[in-house]
Amino acid sequence: MKFIVSAFALFVLAACTGSETEKEAEVITLDSIVAEEMIEVIDTTPPFIQVDPVFDSQDLVLPEGFTYRVIFQEKTDLVTRADGKKFPAKGNHDLSVFIPDEKAPETKGLIYISHETKYADPNLGDGGGATVFGIELIDGQWQVTSDFDHVDFAPVGYTNRNCGGSLTPNNTVFSCEETWAWNTEALYRGGEGHTDTSWVNGLAVWQNMGYVVEVDPRTREVIQKHYKMGKFVHEDALCTPDGKTVYLTDDMSPGIFFKYETFTPYDYSDGQLFAYQQTEDGESGNWLKLPMDTISLIYCRDTAIARGATMFIRHEWIEEVNGKLYINETGEDSFSWARSIARGGTVPNYMRENLAVGETDFDDTFGRVLEFDPVTNKMSVLLEGGFIEDSLHCFSNPDCNTSVRLNGRDYLVLSEDINWYSRGRVSPETEKRRLMVNEIYFLPLDIENPSRADLLRFCVAPIGAETTGVIFLPDGSMLMNIMHPSTRNNSKLNKSSTVIVEGFKK
Repeated sequence: MKFIVSAFALFVLAACTGSETEKEAEVITLDSIVAEEMIEVIDTTPPFIQVDPVFDSQDLVLPEGFTYRVIFQEKTDLVTRADGKKFPAKGNHDLSVFIPDEKAPETKGLIYISHETKYADPNLGDGGGATVFGIELIDGQWQVTSDFDHVDFAPVGYTNRNCGGSLTPNNTVFSCEETWAWNTEALYRGGEGHTDTSWVNGLAVWQNMGYVVEVDPRTREVIQKHYKMGKFVHEDALCTPDGKTVYLTDDMSPGIFFKYETFTPYDYSDGQLFAYQQTEDGESGNWLKLPMDTISLIYCRDTAIARGATMFIRHEWIEEVNGKLYINETGEDSFSWARSIARGGTVPNYMRENLAVGETDFDDTFGRVLEFDPVTNKMSVLLEGGFIEDSLHCFSNPDCNTSVRLNGRDYLVLSEDINWYSRGRVSPETEKRRLMVNEIYFLPLDIENPSRADLLRFCVAPIGAETTGVIFLPDGSMLMNIMHPSTRNNSKLNKSSTVIVEGFKK
């Protein structure tokens, strides 16, 4: 239920209470009463009736009153190159970015979709990719209003597995290369991957993969690869509005939490890379300054660990809400810290608490959601993954995240990407069929010390798919990517697709 309280009502309340309150009431001026500034109390009514857990749907399961439309699909739609030729769209749709139109930001804009691909493509370029297209709100629905335009990554030696990223304050897009390319053979893939293995910018091709790449979505052109942000398994990048800092997540075990500080605000071409080190008590942390020479940047994770950086188990997407950063740590089954500790790395205090003295093996089946405070440098657990209300159902391996404000209440929107179909992450029947099933949850952020029981299950993805690239358009509609669904699905969602979900009330 929602309550609206005016300044006038507060004045009346104060006037009708004891002497101390009467003194306080005297400072309320007539102007403030006339202004009647509205104070909105958070509406705790759920914004939807959550769906039941299901494990056999070949379609997108949504709450009652919600519908979806496919607006861009792998292979079905044709992508236009700069020379005007058209070719079937790449798949593995991941990051989505809405770039508002300067003249009509509420009703027009561009959509940027990244492709977490790694295979040879003689028409649209080997490895990763991106597609840009226009949309407009017409008669209450978002419609595609342009060709699906190709982004050519050839000028930077191509990319690999374009994953998350963000819109920068400059209205450019940061695209993260989530790649495990540690040698040329891994990229070449026997001729099925990157077919051109020549050196790029003085680097072997494998040394040229695993960075943040900046793109101008309006011109559909690549600006540069940001080598100074380090080579690692880049999952996501979050730019601060002042153009001074980029927070970077590393989808690796062990992985490091990095930040990059620009020397000149809004100029990301030059800056300093740092690695996070948590204090022993977990109440704060330090940023370790890293060497900026080429070799150190190629091996920046190893350099950070040797200097005592804190190690995490696969950081995924990162989102800022009200000054706090929320990071999905997806976890990994049966991980050992032994080698990394021997090299100098430290274990987060929230994991160390669950290790016996001298023990280094850690079973991180479900992962968790972390909260980071940039003011105090405190990294803490907001919500542990696991079974919900001791049922057979669980919240597991969060990956993509975003946020939305509905009826005065902030929600963290969490997409699963389960590591496997074992350990109770799907139903016993689904496990026998060896199927992966993922969901999206909404978590209210006004709840102190939230539990898994506070999660609201918004949707269930089609069999085999993860949901990713979740964003909200100006009218409140949700845009998301259905990534790598099972090709056996008999619904229209049997290929990677970008969909718009309608039904939210702004």
